[in-house]
Amino acid sequence: MGNVLRHARAWLLWWIALFWLWLLFAGDWNSIEVVAAACAAALAATLAEAARGLTDTRFRIAPAALRTAGPALLQVPVDFGILLLALGRAARRRERPAGAFVTRKARSEPRGDDPLAFGTRAWILYLANFSPNGYVIAVDEEQGTVLFHDLVRHRKSEEPA
Repeated sequence: MGNVLRHARAWLLWWIALFWLWLLFAGDWNSIEVVAAACAAALAATLAEAARGLTDTRFRIAPAALRTAGPALLQVPVDFGILLLALGRAARRRERPAGAFVTRKARSEPRGDDPLAFGTRAWILYLANFSPNGYVIAVDEEQGTVLFHDLVRHRKSEEPA
């Protein structure tokens, strides 16, 4: 019974998050969108929980890592401005912005395959991809490095990774 309860709780969390995400992206809160959000969230939550159950993936996120979401979200409008300026300059000069690949030392997050280490690393990399200016290409756990692509080199765009 505990296993069923665990899956039901996870499914419900998926459903809630995906329901509100649908409404956020739709931008229109009418009865048709609410029904569409409920149906899409149910289907996606079922697929997500089925995949998680098949792979038996478990994760937890360290509370300290959750606090990195605020600065990462605040950086998004700044990076959007950086991106607009770079694209505007490139259009004015009639050139294509090249960007750059940058390798950085990874944060000293927990290592290993336990649920806390796995979840915390995934969360940090997820947040690092919010930036429209820089995103994660690859992670080398043996070397302890992260490969980014930045349109404009700006270290804050790569955080919190």
